[in-house]
Amino acid sequence: MDKTLKYIILIFQKVSFGCFLLLWCSSFSQIQADSLPKENAYIEKYDDFLSTRFSVNNGFQSFNVDGGNTQFTLSPNQQIKSTLTIMFRFIEIDLGYTPTFLKFNRDDDIRGKTKSFAIGTRLYHKKWMQNLQYMTNKGYYVDGSEIGLDQNILFSDLKVVKIGGSTSYIFNPNYSFRAIYTQSEWQKKSAGSLVPSISYYFTKITDNNSGTDHNFDIAIGPGYFYNLVLDERFLVSGGFSGGIGYNSIKSSYDDGRPNEKNDGISWQAQYRIAVGYNTNRFYSGANFNFNSFYHNSGPGINLEDQQHYLEFYIGYRFKVADKYLKKFDEVTSLKKKE
Repeated sequence: MDKTLKYIILIFQKVSFGCFLLLWCSSFSQIQADSLPKENAYIEKYDDFLSTRFSVNNGFQSFNVDGGNTQFTLSPNQQIKSTLTIMFRFIEIDLGYTPTFLKFNRDDDIRGKTKSFAIGTRLYHKKWMQNLQYMTNKGYYVDGSEIGLDQNILFSDLKVVKIGGSTSYIFNPNYSFRAIYTQSEWQKKSAGSLVPSISYYFTKITDNNSGTDHNFDIAIGPGYFYNLVLDERFLVSGGFSGGIGYNSIKSSYDDGRPNEKNDGISWQAQYRIAVGYNTNRFYSGANFNFNSFYHNSGPGINLEDQQHYLEFYIGYRFKVADKYLKKFDEVTSLKKKE
């Protein structure tokens, strides 16, 4: 069996187990979504609108390596990127790309050249939220001053491919994650919620000069998020989630060295801060998100796999014709027949 296929099967096995745990935990929730009134005083819904959003962001993945006597950060040459997002009901599609006119940094000779691409989707069903991501970066560097050198060390052939996501359960139906993630809803009154999640990521790291690393992380744990409504059109949101799980790193080499494998405990920490402005059609805001996995990657080596994301966005909602709404409801069976 192909090695990549084995890792994909392993990912789905562990994801299924984690989803079972979350379903079991959710059975203790005292508030059922089906029992809620159609009109919620806390949340304004935009189910009949197609939302579009354009954002500029500085999202990137870095690796902090702690080898005891030696500590350094392996980073891409950060770039401003743009993302076009299309959202309708429970579906969200994100397309990320770095056009030439947004490449304001002119330091490729110092930090090297980085090529990036990202695509993702976020799905919602009642109190469940599913996030999936695919991202790739080629070209990293180490700041020479961190290791006592006058010049940076460039890894132009180093390529990182990451695929994964998270499954979350929102206990409080009066709290809207969509108000800060997709803007297909708006928080009318302040509310917070306990949000347990399971996260799972597979990372492949290749370098033409050495070999290939296959890194798998899975973690499950609690989280809490809160939307503070300052005015009917403004809100500030924040939250934190943490988790504990399993990490596996398998390294294969092209120079005849035997393969290596390390397994151990993985720790996850995620922070999120957001601000937003909203009208029925126009909306805008900013998000900051930090997600990190900590684990031991070998004898005497600790690795911190970090995802950083800072975004500024503007968006507009388009009213969907009734005939298309009716057809969508028939296909997805989201509404009960009267």
